Amino acid sequence: MGRIKTKCEKQFHKNNRMNFIMTIFSLILCSVMNIAMAFMLQFFIEAVEYNSYEVLKKGFTIGTTYLIIYAMFSFLQRNYKNAYIRKATSQFKDYIFEKMLSKSISQFGNGASAKFISAFSNDLASIETNYLAGTLNLILTVMFFVGAAIASLYIQWKLAIPILAVSLISIVISLKYGEKLVEKEKETSEENMDFVAQVKDLLNGFIVIKSFKAEKEVLQIFRKKNTKLEATKQGRRVTSDTVSIYSDISAIIVNIMIFALGFFLAFKNVMSIGMVIAFIQLGNFILHPVRYLAPQLSNRKAAIKLIERISDVIEKEEKKKEGSQLMNFEKDIVFRNLNFSYGEEQTVLENINLCFEKGKSYAIVGGSGSGKSTLFKLLLGHHTDYQGDLLIDGIPIKEIDLDSLYDQISIIQQDVFLFDSSIKDNITMFRSFDETKVMNAIEQAGLTSLIEEKGEDYSCGEGGKNLSGGEKQRVSIARCLVRGTPILLMDEATASLDNNIAQMVENKILSMENLTRIIVTHRFNEAIMRKYDEIFVMNRGSVIEQGTFDELMDKQGYFYSLYNVSQG
Repeated sequence: MGRIKTKCEKQFHKNNRMNFIMTIFSLILCSVMNIAMAFMLQFFIEAVEYNSYEVLKKGFTIGTTYLIIYAMFSFLQRNYKNAYIRKATSQFKDYIFEKMLSKSISQFGNGASAKFISAFSNDLASIETNYLAGTLNLILTVMFFVGAAIASLYIQWKLAIPILAVSLISIVISLKYGEKLVEKEKETSEENMDFVAQVKDLLNGFIVIKSFKAEKEVLQIFRKKNTKLEATKQGRRVTSDTVSIYSDISAIIVNIMIFALGFFLAFKNVMSIGMVIAFIQLGNFILHPVRYLAPQLSNRKAAIKLIERISDVIEKEEKKKEGSQLMNFEKDIVFRNLNFSYGEEQTVLENINLCFEKGKSYAIVGGSGSGKSTLFKLLLGHHTDYQGDLLIDGIPIKEIDLDSLYDQISIIQQDVFLFDSSIKDNITMFRSFDETKVMNAIEQAGLTSLIEEKGEDYSCGEGGKNLSGGEKQRVSIARCLVRGTPILLMDEATASLDNNIAQMVENKILSMENLTRIIVTHRFNEAIMRKYDEIFVMNRGSVIEQGTFDELMDKQGYFYSLYNVSQG
């Protein structure tokens, strides 16, 4: 019973079957021409052996024709083979990336990024070499063996049968040992994925490493993981070399048989010298599977395991019912008796009761770790394993389709990511917007002077390296404003801006009509604070105070203390 191919694997042949079929056809033609070379050699040797000038002259004509035909078939194979591999690889990567983009934020954040990086680097190179090109090489190897076997039996069966028998035994032994190579390849891939994940993690924390002078300690962590990876790779190489050694020994035995038995039969006048030379040429094709079939099959099986592992990651569907469509934001957002924990003993939010009404402005303040940013994660559907209720217009967020939710909500975060593209592309996220809407977003985000100075086509560089922190933040603010969603979340979005720019941006956002603003901030500018309809004060995962600026100041409670500290 054949193995069921994954959807990933099927991408290789999608709209690519003609290239594959023509590649196989050209491989057959090339293998036939290679085997025909044995008969060419026999023809020439026997012409010399029997001292026939006319036969030799005729042989040169045949040889020239052979060369032209062989060149034609080789170029045919080159064109179709490379077209097949190019399209197969391209479609495979497109499919993986498309499926990756379909993941929810919570799915992607659950350690999947390292798996995708590994898939696009080490795994993909192995799949291209050992599965795509490897499958074609495997087919060619089998063709060579079958063709050479038929040709050798035709030339002299007395020599062909013992050679083929020894070759088949050698192939079976090599294949049996080659199974170990599959497991070694799988182990290497898993270790490489862990290694990539750790390097990614360490590089993301580079600033922290340097500021805490933890280079030596981090280097030890890196060396430990690196040593383990290289030890695993060594084990794979040792196994591969062992298979090759067995194959080489078998090849030597077959060669000795061809020479010894062949020349013995020639001495007995059973074969001509030309036949022996032809056998030596065919022996290369008989020996080819002895040397390469086991490693080729093992590497191909290992590549299939990689494809299946990628399939498990990208084709795993979330067990979630189809959500309700949130067509418009009409009324309010409500947290009711909500509790949330990341772990059994790590309570982040406790008994949260909040109401954000449409069109109003709200500030959320509090110390670090008080749960402010976690509120936003729940609002965006990152986590649904909370107790209590979180409703938008009376509909539980757990039941809302996330795509329709994101049509209603935009978020500006403190940590900004920019693509290596133009300022305009980073504002529009490569989509088309009305030019007036784009210019309004640029003006409201305080980007006008930057655009006038550098132009909207100015490249932001990798990760936005060509812009300052404040400029990057303003681009991210414009990115959200251009969408025109009815709900805007800001998580310390003005933290990297100077006071004047920050006040200008906040004033513009707070003066916008038909926009519900929920802003996490550590800035306590009195003029700005007075513009909020309500301020929620958080501490240790709970809302401990709420009210307008004047109401909270009159209470002289926790907010009053935070405000006075900020002014000091």
